[in-house]
Amino acid sequence: MNPYNQSQPSAPPPPYQSVVNDNRSDQNNPRSNEQRSPNFDQFVNRYEISPSFAERLHKLKGYEIVFICDDSGSMSAPIGENTNPLQNQRTRWDELEQTVSIVVELASILDTDGVDVYFLNREPMLNVRNSSDLEIVFAMDPEGATPIVPVLRQVLKDKRNQIYERNLLVLIATDGVPTDERERTDIHTLEHVLKNERKPTNQIPVTFIVCTGKMKIFE
Repeated sequence: MNPYNQSQPSAPPPPYQSVVNDNRSDQNNPRSNEQRSPNFDQFVNRYEISPSFAERLHKLKGYEIVFICDDSGSMSAPIGENTNPLQNQRTRWDELEQTVSIVVELASILDTDGVDVYFLNREPMLNVRNSSDLEIVFAMDPEGATPIVPVLRQVLKDKRNQIYERNLLVLIATDGVPTDERERTDIHTLEHVLKNERKPTNQIPVTFIVCTGKMKIFE
């Protein structure tokens, strides 16, 4: 599924509503109109991206891009209906792999450093420049809880020095609410990190990609 073709709903799911609203204003970072490369235009045409969204994507040139992937057990849930019994039914995990691959392709066009891909329950993959590099880790079934907060804090710590050189875009793809070390729902701490530990906020936009069978993006 092409995540960039999804229309943005008027409001995010209730668990993330207050978090999402805090981030909408942080994307407004003016940049000069740079000449778009042929590779970028080919990317836009391949995924049938609208002109307005393509313009927004091009403004990410120069950003450090980090993807936080939910690899909890619930990501193995199937999506849609399996109309062909001879084929394995696609899961949220499969769809996430496709989404990350698209982001990696985009980032390789805009930034030669590639994308750092963090997971909630396994080691990160740094400087990913080719989607084929993701095949090994996505071949392993997702399992575990949803500890978004400690991973987000680790990203902010790892990128602390780079933030003063260029903006940091954090993409968080998940199908559930964050949990603490006891696997209890903990939205409050995530809100605290976004409001108080993400500094300077105007240089660290955070976008949530909701993986619930119909991929949606909330800023």
